Amino acid sequence: MSVARVGIADFQPNLSGTGNARGEIDGRFGQTLDGLLAKQSKHDNLAAEKSGELRWSRHATARLRSRGIELDERAQTEIADAVGQLKGKGAKESLVLYEEHAFIVGVQRQTVITAMTRDEAVGSIFTNIDSTIVVR
Repeated sequence: MSVARVGIADFQPNLSGTGNARGEIDGRFGQTLDGLLAKQSKHDNLAAEKSGELRWSRHATARLRSRGIELDERAQTEIADAVGQLKGKGAKESLVLYEEHAFIVGVQRQTVITAMTRDEAVGSIFTNIDSTIVVR
């Protein structure tokens, strides 16, 4: 019997099957999952558009969380009402100022794109904005 020393660099994982040694998922599964998630998201967005309710993008939701911005139901209703006013005036992309917060909103799709505190907004240049509303 002979013993051979094998280093980790000599190891070649078996890449057959649905995954590999790094735990990567078969591309077909990932594509299917992405497709289903996109389809559901599109369905949810269409339903929200028809109902007229304000949506929060993933980016905006992440910014709210990371910046510690908490909005109660009243605040969300007031922001949604402001977006409705902007839509009535034909606005497309707007800056909404509410208390100590600033929001960039895609008015036509009724979607908050990003959120920040007013302190973070000071000195910022907002481009491609056609309107601003100060709510509170």
